[in-house]
Amino acid sequence: MNKHFTLSVEGTTYEVEVEGETVVVNGRPFAVNLDGNRAQVNGTSYEIELQGDQAIVNGIAYTFRVQEERERAGKEAPPKTVRTAAEEAGAVTAIMPGKIIRVLVKEGDQVQEGDVLCVLEAMKMENELRAGKSGVVKEVTVEPGSDVEMGEVLVVID
Repeated sequence: MNKHFTLSVEGTTYEVEVEGETVVVNGRPFAVNLDGNRAQVNGTSYEIELQGDQAIVNGIAYTFRVQEERERAGKEAPPKTVRTAAEEAGAVTAIMPGKIIRVLVKEGDQVQEGDVLCVLEAMKMENELRAGKSGVVKEVTVEPGSDVEMGEVLVVID
């Protein structure tokens, strides 16, 4: 099964398809190997850290968002609706596809900017997803064990 999505990085849009260890970007294939927070792309190594809607690559931050995502299994499945932080003010979104292993807040909780809201397991790593602003938790859309896609809204803070 291949994954296909549209990705915006720093305002530039890319069509991305993941086919095993090959990632095709705008029709151009790249050999990608992942090992923890390191990615090797066509033989060049990059250190990557994901924080909210930013990817920090070799120490340089890039803003990104997923505009659309769908799975293909021989035939195209209907697109999954993915809200982004830009569309949902106060939203904390999945930084990559994975599984929610802990949810540390509930609706009505008061949170401070930087508080850990939930933990996402992806690529054999636990990623703490933090509040981007202080406020009250308006909505929690996931629970432990939920599979999520990159860009999916997990928690909304008012």
